[in-house]
Amino acid sequence: MKNKMTWGGIGPKLALITLPYLILSIFVINRNPGLLKINFMNAVVAEIVGYTLLGIGFIFYLAAAFTFLKHFKKGKLITQGVYSLSRNPIYATFIVFVIPALTLIFQSGMIFTIDIVLYLNFKIAIHGEYAILRRLFGDEYVWYEKSVNEILPIPKFWK
Repeated sequence: MKNKMTWGGIGPKLALITLPYLILSIFVINRNPGLLKINFMNAVVAEIVGYTLLGIGFIFYLAAAFTFLKHFKKGKLITQGVYSLSRNPIYATFIVFVIPALTLIFQSGMIFTIDIVLYLNFKIAIHGEYAILRRLFGDEYVWYEKSVNEILPIPKFWK
């Protein structure tokens, strides 16, 4: 296992292990657009909520990327900004905002299955990164881990 964090983290690995399912899903959606169609919500409402989530996700991603790029090279644990809401805000952007937004915009349950696969792959791949962070930052990271949600960007008021 590596002893140092890389700027890409598990991102490239996560992309590679999720990519085959993404390609399969796009193929299935093209062959059968009605498969797993979401009909429980009015199409206009779904689009409004979807585009709202997409906009929030875009802002969240920019905030996460800017904070990360500004602070990563300093070698300190990043806990401010969106990192105070989610320990993994860049991954959260896609898992919580972008893919659910696309699910609603296109009213496709098949797109939502991509989110499930991405999240499961994230849960499998992230353990090595957490071990490195615990080794590098010790108790500071353990406290951060207990105080901030892994993905869902909601403050823990009971810290």
